[in-house]
Amino acid sequence: MKPLGAGELPFASHPDRDTAIWEAHDRPYLPLVPPTVIYHLAFLTPSDETRLGLYAAVFDKASAADAPHTIREDGSLIVRLEPHTEFMSLTVISTAGAAPGAERIARMAPRVPDDAALMVALKVDLVTEPKLPASDSTIGGVLRGDLTLATIARPGPDGYIAFEVAAPAMGAAQLGRRIQRLLEAETYRTLALLGIAEARRHMPVLNALEEDLASVTEALTARTDTDEHILERLQQLSARTEAMRAATSYRFAASRAYATLVEERLQTLMETKLDERATLSGFITASLAPAVRTISSTERRQNDLSKAIGRALDILRTRVDVSMDKANQEIMRTMTDNQYRQLILSEAVEGLSVIAISYYLLGLLSYPVRALKATHLLPVSEYVALGLMAPLVAFLVYKVMRRIRARLHAKGEKPH
Repeated sequence: MKPLGAGELPFASHPDRDTAIWEAHDRPYLPLVPPTVIYHLAFLTPSDETRLGLYAAVFDKASAADAPHTIREDGSLIVRLEPHTEFMSLTVISTAGAAPGAERIARMAPRVPDDAALMVALKVDLVTEPKLPASDSTIGGVLRGDLTLATIARPGPDGYIAFEVAAPAMGAAQLGRRIQRLLEAETYRTLALLGIAEARRHMPVLNALEEDLASVTEALTARTDTDEHILERLQQLSARTEAMRAATSYRFAASRAYATLVEERLQTLMETKLDERATLSGFITASLAPAVRTISSTERRQNDLSKAIGRALDILRTRVDVSMDKANQEIMRTMTDNQYRQLILSEAVEGLSVIAISYYLLGLLSYPVRALKATHLLPVSEYVALGLMAPLVAFLVYKVMRRIRARLHAKGEKPH
């Protein structure tokens, strides 16, 4: 990339400043003059190794960078290799007829990496006067700048979709811009339609997942299955749904982006009708618009399915939580009943303990009472004395036990 010379300015430049400025100049329009034949190919390149291999196949040597955008002259040909996000486009321009360009492509074909899948093959014949005879299958119109376009929009015997563009007196740079927009519109259209193939492949899977969810939801509502089994089925559905969304999200997003680019390119072409032919813009829109709607519908169904599974999980989780709350309440009720029984039993044991201890204490006190009676120091009989002492002894025993119990209870409530 050519440096901008920002170091001459007395300011610190942003590290991406040169990239932002020169990005608009990295893909210049090539000037074109009829008669010229243009071959335009687009290959999906899933890895950096594929890009480098394709670069080496086109230019007979490895790239010093990551397969950069390159324009080179090769005899009477101009060869252009342009990298994009997921594909690389090859354009071969010949001013000496179709044969040199076809031979150049044939020479590189054996060295193209196997995983560089061909997606677009266009052949544009720039002429001064229209040559393609009009028929019911001919598509085309008049492009901006009085360019007459004609195509059958289907691959011919050589595998290329052929376009004929009759160009009146027009500047080479201006014609180059028009043809570049035409090539981009057809390239992006094909790439956008990759999403419809992906949607159709996943449609049976999506239908099966929706049916499985309906079955699980019915079991959840009718309580015909255990919560554990329903949870397992919902988790499996969620995993399969997210796997499908991950497999299709990039392709669907790319298709929408390509469709937007196609619309922009068609608007710049400003095509108008010619005779009774269908315009290329109308043909592309008629095929692209339903495809984009199908892609959007499939993606929306995937998102709705994911949300529905989430709602079913929420319902199951709520039901499990309610069941657990009921179980916890029953456990708490049982524990309360047990504690109440233990309290009654403890009070009963405490009462019996007071009686037993009082009985033994009175037995011990009977000896000094008898001694006092024998020495004539006790004015009443020993039975009267013990009878009067019994309530007092029982009261004192009761108070002592209550105090001990209170101390133990207070010690148990202290924090550790």
